[in-house]
This record gives sequence, structure tokens and C-alpha cells, in this order.
Amino acid sequence: MRMSLRARLTLWYTLALLVVLCLFGADVLWQQRRIGVRRVDRELEAFTATLANVVGDELTEITDPRSAAQEARNTVTTPGRAVAILDARGNVLAAQWSGLELRDPLPRGDAEPAVWTATTASGAWRVHASPHAFGATTLVLVAASPLSEVGREQREVQEAMLVGIPIVLLLAGAGGLWLASVGLRPITDMARRAAGIPLTGLEDLGHPDRTDELGQLAGAFNGLVARLRAALQTQRQFMADASHELRTPVSVVRATADVMLNLLHRDEPEYREALAIVGGQARRLGRLVEDMLVLARADAGGYALRPVDLYLDEVVADCRRAVDVLATERGVAIHSTGSPEIPFRGDEDLLRRLVLNVLQNAVQHTPEGGAVAVDIRQDRDAVRIRVSDQGSGIPPNDQARIFDRFVQLDGARRGQGTGLGLPIARWIAEAHSGTLVLERSGSDGSTFCVVLPAA
Repeated sequence: MRMSLRARLTLWYTLALLVVLCLFGADVLWQQRRIGVRRVDRELEAFTATLANVVGDELTEITDPRSAAQEARNTVTTPGRAVAILDARGNVLAAQWSGLELRDPLPRGDAEPAVWTATTASGAWRVHASPHAFGATTLVLVAASPLSEVGREQREVQEAMLVGIPIVLLLAGAGGLWLASVGLRPITDMARRAAGIPLTGLEDLGHPDRTDELGQLAGAFNGLVARLRAALQTQRQFMADASHELRTPVSVVRATADVMLNLLHRDEPEYREALAIVGGQARRLGRLVEDMLVLARADAGGYALRPVDLYLDEVVADCRRAVDVLATERGVAIHSTGSPEIPFRGDEDLLRRLVLNVLQNAVQHTPEGGAVAVDIRQDRDAVRIRVSDQGSGIPPNDQARIFDRFVQLDGARRGQGTGLGLPIARWIAEAHSGTLVLERSGSDGSTFCVVLPAA
């Protein structure tokens, strides 16, 4: 069973707090031992100073260093604390070890003062040893104190932590769970509202009144819903337009077949005429299905380009020669100008289709006796292909619709095309990191411009 986000946040928060508390506890124990050892050092320094004063007083009364050391030892002896008085060569004159067993040799009279922690069978001891000169006599005074009190304080602190840390973690976990519930409540509410949003209509999460991350999430979700609805609307419109366009040739073919089969005998000219009608509608239907398939694969991202090295001016010249047949039938002339030998890398078949679609669109909208101009130029960063016709132009209100699918502004030529030529041409240009735009349109004609990145 997977844990909820609230439980996981609480768990990670508690684990992080546990790590912090452990590190804090370790630092407290270290600092406490350090402070305790410094306190013992101060006590030993004071004790050593007192011992030195007593030894000095005894040496003024007794000339024998050993006897003076023993008298001083008897005077300053403290239970639980070790004291020793050594001569300059390190020989013990008087000592009260109190259970201290030193394994390392004690310093001599010519050594520097030393402070260290000695580990013995009875525990750790803090040892101070320092040479002192009493006139012509040099003695080494040694004082030591056990660190058992410091250890006892540390154990008490550890016991307090073992009791306090679980309580703190329990309270922090409960507080973290409550905070996570409060923090995630808006997300839960948004999820509940999102589950009830239909794909149709205008409902969304509403205008976010927050400026934090949750407000950004709500705004992004509303944008996603809007894009999904737009995509769904486009798909539905595409299906409706496709159904309408497919219905016409299918209806013509079916009606022609029904008329021809209505009588038992028909003359050969009638059969030929009917087959010509069926053939023409079948070709139109094939072009429509092929164009729809191209756009559907393009929308799904499944149309892979096959780039090759080519010359764009040669592609444009070939397309112009191919459209010359249609132009001659309509009494339209095609003039081409431009730069020679323009290298490019792209899908040759798709680029030919791009140029053919734009050229055929220009020829179809140019009246008899008019002309279509094709110009291809290369500058430093782009290649521009301009196709100009001498048609009646495109109304300003319709200029934004000419690249929509199944849009044919001229009702007299609805049977001559599918309304997908310019949308396919724009997709091909964009697939090659370029653009296709209506550069100019007026009563004397229109100019379409294809911009492709230079090789």
C-alpha cells in the first residue's frame, strides 16, 4: 500500500528532525565534556598554586626537601585527588596517589609544564605537572583529579536526551502531519474540482486568487484545460469538415451509379460519361484522403522527415514546369526570377509539395490572361520564396482564415481543391524550421512568402 503524500512529507520531516537532533545532541555532549575538562583544569591549577605556596613555606622551615615535601603533602591532601612532589631528576619525594596509576614517566625539573588525560583501570584522570623553583631547589609538582564527575554529568545528559528526543519527535511528527494536511488541503480541493470538470463547456478551476505556487498550479491547470478544449474543438471541427468534404464525392459517385443502373441498357457514350464523372470524383476523393492523412500524421508527430542535400532553386524550377500545364489550360503565365544554386538540406518530396501547393493556389486564383511570379532569393540567414498572383485579393477579415483547414473562400472553385493545400504547405515550412505567411494582399493580387533557414 503506497503512502500518501501527507504521510511521506511527515515521515521525511521527522527523519530530518531526528538527524538534526542527533547532531545537536552529539555537539552538546562534546561541548559539555570540553567545559567539564576545563573546569577540572582550573581546579587543578588552583590546587597546584596552593601546593606550591605550602611547599615554599615548608622549605623555609625545613632544609631537607623530602621532609618538606612530606609535610606539604600531609597539609594539602584532599580525598579523591592525587598529589605528588618530585625532585629535579624525577624521583618521588612525597605522594598521595589515591588510586592513580601512571604508566608514562613523569616530567623532570627541566621540562615544560604538561597537562594530559591519563587512562587507568579506574577511569580517566586529568593530570597537571609543572616544575617550580624554590631558591636553589627545583621540584616538580603533580596534581591529578578523576574525570568521573564529568562522565556522570554526561550520562545524565544522555539519559535526558533518550527521554526527551522521542517526545520531541512525537510532537513534531503530529505537528508536521497537521501542517501537511493544512498545506495540501488546497491541492486536494483542486483535485476534487478538477475531477468534476467536463471536457465541454467553460468550467475550470476558477480564477486563482493566490500568488504562491498553488496559484501558479491552478493557472497552469486552467491553461491546460483550455488547450485541451481547443484541441478537442479543432479535432471535432476537422472531423465535421472532413465528413462534409468526403460526403460530396461519395454522393456524386453513388448518384451516378444509381442512375446508370436504373435502366437495363445504356449506350457507350453514357457509360463513358458516367465513368469520367466517377473517375474525377475518385481522384478528388484520393487527394482529399491523402491530404488528410498527411495532416493527421503531422499532428500526431509521426511524419518523419528524410533530409537530403539539394538546391532549392532547382526544386522551384521543377515545380514551375510541373504547374505550367495547369497554367496553360487556364491561360495564365508563370514568370520566375531569383538567385542560382541555393543549397539547402531538407525533405525533397515535402519541399516540392510545399512549392506546388503555393503555386497551384496562385494559378487557380489568377484570372485568364494574368501572370504568376515566382522569386527565390538568399540572404545571410534565410532563403525567401515569394509567389505573387494577380487575383482579386483576400478580404482583410478572411486573411487569418486562409491557413485553416478546409477553408475555400471562392465558392466557385470548391470542387477544384480540398482546402488543405495551404495548411499542408505551412506545416511543411514549419517542419523545416521556417514559416509561410501572407505577405501582401490587395485588389491587384496576393503575395505569399516562404522563409527557410539558410544552409
